[in-house]
Amino acid sequence: MRCKNSFFWLLLLLVAYLPWQIALNLTPDIDLMSGRVLILGLFFFWLIVEFYQKRIKVRNFFADKTALALAVFFLLAAASIFTADNQIWGWRKLLVFISIFPLFWLTRFLASQEKERRILINVIIGGAALAALVALAQFGAQFIFGSEAVMNFWAGKITPLFSGASFGALVATNPSWLVEVSGQTLLRAMGLFPDPHMLSFYLGLVFPFALARLFFEKKFRWLLFTVNCLLLTVLLLTFSRGGYLGLLASLAVFGTLGWRYFGRLAKKFLAVGFLLALIILLLVGWPVVARLGDSFNLTEGSNLGRLAIWQDSWGVIKKNPIVGVGLGNYPAVINFGGVYRSAITSHNLYLDIWAEMGIFSLLAWLALIFTAAKKALKARNQNPIVALGVLSSLAYFSSHSFFETAIFNPTVLAFLMIVLGLAVVEDES
Repeated sequence: MRCKNSFFWLLLLLVAYLPWQIALNLTPDIDLMSGRVLILGLFFFWLIVEFYQKRIKVRNFFADKTALALAVFFLLAAASIFTADNQIWGWRKLLVFISIFPLFWLTRFLASQEKERRILINVIIGGAALAALVALAQFGAQFIFGSEAVMNFWAGKITPLFSGASFGALVATNPSWLVEVSGQTLLRAMGLFPDPHMLSFYLGLVFPFALARLFFEKKFRWLLFTVNCLLLTVLLLTFSRGGYLGLLASLAVFGTLGWRYFGRLAKKFLAVGFLLALIILLLVGWPVVARLGDSFNLTEGSNLGRLAIWQDSWGVIKKNPIVGVGLGNYPAVINFGGVYRSAITSHNLYLDIWAEMGIFSLLAWLALIFTAAKKALKARNQNPIVALGVLSSLAYFSSHSFFETAIFNPTVLAFLMIVLGLAVVEDES
């Protein structure tokens, strides 16, 4: 038990570090996020100790359907590489999965008691609050120093440190950092992430757990209320329309599935909070409302561009519906002169998976999300904080994924693995 506790505290330190992880610039073309190295190191260290002390067997790793779906998805992704024209790109993408998927099993086995899950969620929320403060400071700095000065500083000093020199250079040449809302150009909140969309994914995964803590915990209510306001505000300041739609889906799941568990005071608070948020948006939140409205404008430039990209992706899928073009090879098919570090994606996770890894990989991914959600749904009576957090988080991720592909961002994928691990945790309480 003492050994298990030691590994749990190491897991907490790792989770706290992930939003702040430094990029290791191994070569001019290779950026390795340090969190990936730490995940593998902790996983194999824990694995060796567990097998040596005979506390775990191989079959324990695939004892539930979610773990099995994750393993099948990984194997199909690996198999798709052998159909790829550029297998090196495929192996590099697969290494991302190899170095981050173990976090699912670390969470599942090490957070096996209710107290441990509570501590882990607190660490997740605390890390997100600090990361959100950085993003809020970055967003606010443009009104003091000007957006161009802040952009140059972020591109030259911050992005290379936290995203890597190679990837940072790509981001600098293809920035999605600016947004024009009602004729005004604003620098979007992105914090330590390479772009606003990835920050939105990260906050969208964490926010439901903070919201669940607010509704079901009696202690530190004002602190939790402040943290929820911070996370929500920064998420809105990313101006990610996919993030807005994901947030609506997340809140809809949270309110619908959680309503029966809310007390009278919580229900009143929810109603008053909704009305207050609506009034604030109507009075001073016009940029957010305008940005959300643009999501349904099919004549808007970026929407037209995304529709064209989806058509290109569908064209690739029709030619390779079963096995795809190979993991990591979609950019090569679309742009033969492309390089590995490319901004070319389907801007839709499901189309990306299908185009690169084939229809069976897409079905395995959908099974992964569905089985985790199903297990969390069954557990909502025993632990509504974890269950509603997981369900709302997965609703956010799945909805936002219709407009972006985030599974190759190491931080976002890592927190998705933590959410999935919490959904199927081996309970010893």
